[in-house]
Amino acid sequence: MTEHEEFFRQFDPPYERFDNSMLGQEFADELETVSRFWFACGYRPGIGAYLNFFLLRDFIVTHDTAHPPRFKSFRSMADSFYQTDLFIREVTDSGQKPSGGISSERVRAVLKSIMKRHQRLSIPIWMMTHFGFSLLENVERECGQLSQNERRLHLAYMTKTYRIMGVPFTEDRAALERFSRSIEEQQAGLSPNLEKHARNILFLGEMVGVSSRYEVISAMLSDATRNVFEPIYEKVRPAFPQRVWARLLGRVLMKQAIGEPRKAVPVTA
Repeated sequence: MTEHEEFFRQFDPPYERFDNSMLGQEFADELETVSRFWFACGYRPGIGAYLNFFLLRDFIVTHDTAHPPRFKSFRSMADSFYQTDLFIREVTDSGQKPSGGISSERVRAVLKSIMKRHQRLSIPIWMMTHFGFSLLENVERECGQLSQNERRLHLAYMTKTYRIMGVPFTEDRAALERFSRSIEEQQAGLSPNLEKHARNILFLGEMVGVSSRYEVISAMLSDATRNVFEPIYEKVRPAFPQRVWARLLGRVLMKQAIGEPRKAVPVTA
């Protein structure tokens, strides 16, 4: 058993059932915190989490083998990113319309349906735990100076979310960090489609307003994945005319998942 598998065994299992009575006394504060963070961060955390995923050799080889169409072209990459962000906006109540986040039975049903699709592809569940924590870390990096209480509320909400989805998770941040760094140190590396995927995600980032400058992108990565990314950066960054074109295309073609900032309110059963 590898080190990260040993860490993973200690995480809290998925919920067998969940309803609003299990949300807890601090849920309104948790939802408000998560919604505020995601409104503030825009699309940057998603771009960072996707790129970090592509830089983990076994992750992307496993996924490309199991489901080749998802990232085959730029168009399929853009659609995958949009669909991922759309459901995250629902979960975090930062989309076009108020959702109530995981206090909504409809949102919880969406989480479970997404999990079923991943299970059909036989994607190892610990990879989903890592991707989930990568999103959380990128949100907190983008939000700047956060209090310990804000970080606690954020993690508590996302732990419930992933466990509802069917993914083991934990409110023990140190354990999640050990788990994630162990994976990245072991699996960060080049893969056959890495440059194509990285080029597409950086172009997509420009379309949604995320600069592809190295200092912006590298700040979203772990130490291990950054070491893999740095030598290929100049080959995968869109050239200046492409960056200008991407920004223009984004204004015309990109569907928006994010809404306007508002106070998130739980659904009452």
